[in-house]
Amino acid sequence: MTKSKDLTVLIISLLVTVGSIGLLSAWIFPRLQPGRMSPTVVGTSSTPTVGEVPPDLSSLPDRISLGNRQLIASVTTPAKREGIAAFEAQDYDKAVEWFELSLKALPNDPETLIYLNNARLSRQQTPYKIATSVPIGKNLNVAQEILRGVAQAQDEVNRSGGINGVGLEVTIINDDNDPAITREMAKLLVENKSLLAIVGHNTSDASMAAAPIYQQHGLVMISPTTFDADVAKVGNFVFRAVPTPQSMVTPLVDDILARSPRPAKILVCYDSTAPDNNQFRNAFVDVLTGRGGEIVKVVNERGKDLCDFASEGFDPEAAIAQALQQQATGLYLGPSINYLDPAIAVARANNGRLSLYSSPSLYTHKILQDGQQAVAGMILPTPWSPDAYPDFARKAQQLWGATVNWRTATAYDATQAIAEGLLRAGNSRSTLQQALTSPDFAATSAGKGAVRFLDTGDRRLTPVLVQVQRIESGSYRFRAID
Repeated sequence: MTKSKDLTVLIISLLVTVGSIGLLSAWIFPRLQPGRMSPTVVGTSSTPTVGEVPPDLSSLPDRISLGNRQLIASVTTPAKREGIAAFEAQDYDKAVEWFELSLKALPNDPETLIYLNNARLSRQQTPYKIATSVPIGKNLNVAQEILRGVAQAQDEVNRSGGINGVGLEVTIINDDNDPAITREMAKLLVENKSLLAIVGHNTSDASMAAAPIYQQHGLVMISPTTFDADVAKVGNFVFRAVPTPQSMVTPLVDDILARSPRPAKILVCYDSTAPDNNQFRNAFVDVLTGRGGEIVKVVNERGKDLCDFASEGFDPEAAIAQALQQQATGLYLGPSINYLDPAIAVARANNGRLSLYSSPSLYTHKILQDGQQAVAGMILPTPWSPDAYPDFARKAQQLWGATVNWRTATAYDATQAIAEGLLRAGNSRSTLQQALTSPDFAATSAGKGAVRFLDTGDRRLTPVLVQVQRIESGSYRFRAID
């Protein structure tokens, strides 16, 4: 099947989902296996949850691209636009030329590299097909960080001859970290039988909305960034390319206790509406209090939490003032990746008075750029750091012309795990899942050792502690600490 026809299948499947072509569904999906469910999955609501805005289903095709559509409008060149037009016209040789030209002008563009590799596969009728789903509209920086990892892995696999001589094709999806969108998109994707795996999603609520559907239909999902351990508990087709929250927070707590001149008393500021970071925060609180540390409570006269970013009582100045009155020794920031500004506001109100700690969500360019001196000295755990793993960092620097972060590394690992699974198992969803869960499974990683999964679907990986430090240029960066 050609790329154009493949996208047509996706779009027609979408129309079935929204009821636009009704009776044609029996013609489009004639090969559903006995016992398989229709796109409405048992145990997964087909309607939005309370407070959730229903997605515009008619716009879902505009969120999918193999190379025929530009999803990242703000990162562009004339050559990229020409390449996309050529791809849409199925002139893949011309698309290759334009995409190569665009990358010379703008090498730090993962969308174009993925489209280039897809165009190069035009002569292959049956490449291995996967998709990656990222929050382009909600958090472009995070989306590009993930896409760089997927693109780098795809490029390496295809340049080395593919998987048993067969290339790896990647469809990009913009899900905006919106659970309503990921749920409907999952219903669409599972019906494309040539699709073998998903690298995604970014946040845990987006992942949790889609994971039951992938599990029900036997489509492998590997989230490169979700720290909510409950995601992998959905089933044996769902994996996470990051460690459990408990294993991530333990070295952070060790560092806090080692640095504290007296019993550690930590003010925890968080977003109660962010499941990913609530899991991480809960693990942090459990490990800290289990080791003798204390959590400082700050509330206003109405009993509202002063440091819940989602609360009407959120007040950075008052929160810090109360914490200091209670002789707090540190401040933990746990915002949603989609809304980092409240954490920056608290860091500014703190003004260096309490030692700063956080989750990997704050490992972003925005925190460095907007926080600057307010976040200097902040320590957080991360699955990967360029200082700790210079070999991959050097390769990434050569490819992208820039330093990458942990999301690129774990997305690379997730994609390499799928490629290795396909190498061992062949072109089948079920055998891919069996390969990933095999006790002897190991795939190339961006860090030390290989990519391996626990029986729970979680990642075996030792975290790294990093700290925000000012450098000679006057800017800030994350540096690994001993």
